[in-house]
Amino acid sequence: MTTLKRNIWTLFWLVYAGGLVLLIALVSSSWNTTIDRYERHHESRVEFFAQSVANILGTQELVLDVVGRELLRRNRFPVEPQALPLLDSAMKSSPSLAGLGLARPNGQLIALSSNINMDRLPNLLESERTRPSFQQALMEEKMILGRTYFFEPLGEWIIPVRKALRNDAGEVLAVMTAGIRIEGEHGIFSSDRPNEDDESLMLFRERDGYLQFLSREDVGPEVYSTVRRPDDQIRADTERLERESGKSIEAIKRDADIVIYYSERDSGTYLGAAVYDSRFELWVISESDMAGVLREFFRQLAIFVGLFVVISALLYYLFSLIDRVEKKRRDQLFHQSRHDDLTGLMNRVGLIDEIHARIDARRPFCIALVDIDNFRGINDRFGQDFGDRVLADWSRCLRQAAGEDSVVASLGGDEFAVVAGVSDEQQVYEYCQSLLTETGSCVLSGALNMQIGASIGAAIFPANGDSFSSIVRSAHLALHKAKKNRNDVCLFQSDIETRYLRRVHIEQRLRGALEPHLITMAYQAQVDAKGRVVGMEALARWYDDELGYVPPNEFVSVAEASGLMVQLGNYVLDRSLEDFSTLPRQKAFPLELSVNISVLQFMQPGFAETVLEKLRQNHMAPNELTLEITETMFMSRQSTILPVLNQLRDSGIRLSMDDFGTGYSSLSLLRSLPIDELKVDKTFVDSINEDKQARKMVESIVAIARNHELELVAEGVESQEQADTLIAIGCQRFQGFFFGRPVPIGDVRELLTASVE
Repeated sequence: MTTLKRNIWTLFWLVYAGGLVLLIALVSSSWNTTIDRYERHHESRVEFFAQSVANILGTQELVLDVVGRELLRRNRFPVEPQALPLLDSAMKSSPSLAGLGLARPNGQLIALSSNINMDRLPNLLESERTRPSFQQALMEEKMILGRTYFFEPLGEWIIPVRKALRNDAGEVLAVMTAGIRIEGEHGIFSSDRPNEDDESLMLFRERDGYLQFLSREDVGPEVYSTVRRPDDQIRADTERLERESGKSIEAIKRDADIVIYYSERDSGTYLGAAVYDSRFELWVISESDMAGVLREFFRQLAIFVGLFVVISALLYYLFSLIDRVEKKRRDQLFHQSRHDDLTGLMNRVGLIDEIHARIDARRPFCIALVDIDNFRGINDRFGQDFGDRVLADWSRCLRQAAGEDSVVASLGGDEFAVVAGVSDEQQVYEYCQSLLTETGSCVLSGALNMQIGASIGAAIFPANGDSFSSIVRSAHLALHKAKKNRNDVCLFQSDIETRYLRRVHIEQRLRGALEPHLITMAYQAQVDAKGRVVGMEALARWYDDELGYVPPNEFVSVAEASGLMVQLGNYVLDRSLEDFSTLPRQKAFPLELSVNISVLQFMQPGFAETVLEKLRQNHMAPNELTLEITETMFMSRQSTILPVLNQLRDSGIRLSMDDFGTGYSSLSLLRSLPIDELKVDKTFVDSINEDKQARKMVESIVAIARNHELELVAEGVESQEQADTLIAIGCQRFQGFFFGRPVPIGDVRELLTASVE
């Protein structure tokens, strides 16, 4: 229904198709009705004609029988042919008789009606035209019909009928013969002539296949009397009648069934009905040329088609009128569906059409996705209405900066797209930079007088994608990288996609690696200045079947970005506490476990209670656990995290600040945060013997720790020289490859067991 409303011509063609189907149904019904009417017509005609033939011939047989018996009764058989008044009297009572006669068994006519010319009388047994029927009459009890022929003594065409007169012993005494008139006013079948020129009534002789009678205006007996059905046609007609009736030809003859048939002949196609008269051995047929059927059908077809054309024209005019009105409305709706109400720019749907059109035309272009930096802050500070004004004004500036040949679209919220015909990488970069510069100055000088920055990610067709989805995806990846720096332009490069796909792959594999414990734990020892193991740091290690070895910094960053950090952190804490609880420990030399904790874990409700419960479950004292936190986390969530830190420290858990010295506010944080330990970052240790500034930085950190009564751990110690220098400076605790690489918990257990022994 929605489609019909959206496209009036779809409705028109459906109506037109419905009308066409109705027309076809009417035409088909009309054809079937016409054919059925003609079939019933011929069925009625042949039935009536067959009855008429049977009655007429039966009457003639009765006349021959009565007159013949009267002649036998009188026993007056002249020696020479002569006219008898009795025969003339009989003819008057039956006008369809052209003449009457009596013949001896030898074929000689001896008694005649007075209208027969006796000078030209043939011998019926010797004449080729009369011999077959005369001989058959001598052998049959019933009346016999001869072939239609022209009888010269009468001067007209007749159907001869003959009947033998016998005595009680069955001997033939004479043969009554008569000629049935077939032409003129008193023709035997004059009342049965068809009304149509292409219709005909026929009598076919079963015995020899000759046409006995044909009622048709343009064909006389001089023509049809010579027509004979060949044997192959008789076989074809027989098969046709059997096929149409579903009965054998013998059953059709016996039951006198009327059979409808269709016949293909050289002169055309015919429709007819046939019935067999077994008494007189005649096929009675009524048929018509299919041309007449077609003429009548086409007259009806012309009426139907004419009405269909007129109605279709009226409907077409009506739908055209509706379409003109709807077109204006559709144009308005089309514009609204492809443009943003707030900014007036093309929306996402319009952008899709525009990009598809350019891709289909194979025209190189670039697409730049523009995202306003920190737009949410504008909405939060000034309200939604003010934010809408900013978007409208900024979009106007973007459209102006993009140029007339470019397409600008609003993708919703603070994200926009610019499609331009620039495809050179350097030109695309300069074009995007100009968008940032011009939009910034335009908004700053406008009515709102605000400084607004934006990030742009751009991709080039077809270099960065040969389809709509691939080119837009490339631009989104570039925008994602640009937003990390803010107010920046980033062009898509293949390595961006590679890194992105790897991060996606890592995320997918990481989700399935936590439950089956595919991430393993390794532990790196922390030693004092005398080389004794005083603690160990829990480090997660992951070797994936598809990805291979994944560095911790890589999968941890993915976990933070994908919301898996809490799950991963809890997993590491649980595994490390379980492993640590299995280690042998000496009271003289207590051992500590250090575990890195993310800010997201600290933000979980009841985190401190959860950690303490885990310690109880693993039979560990709180002072055996050290939680390591980066100073960046302190700076970003200080007010939220500080109560949790105080609760943990009050319970006896030690807190360590990891990567100390790499941030910007470390000294100010030390005054307010409950820290027990500082960890010197590896970057300072690496160059402590070569770089005086690095050495001085470490000395300062050692002094800070001493002044604040904090323990100090130096990370990344890889040589004896680095260890000696750190000891000389005053550092008493170390961690690094020089003292031991991260190893599985089994190796740690063996080491501690050996030291106990």
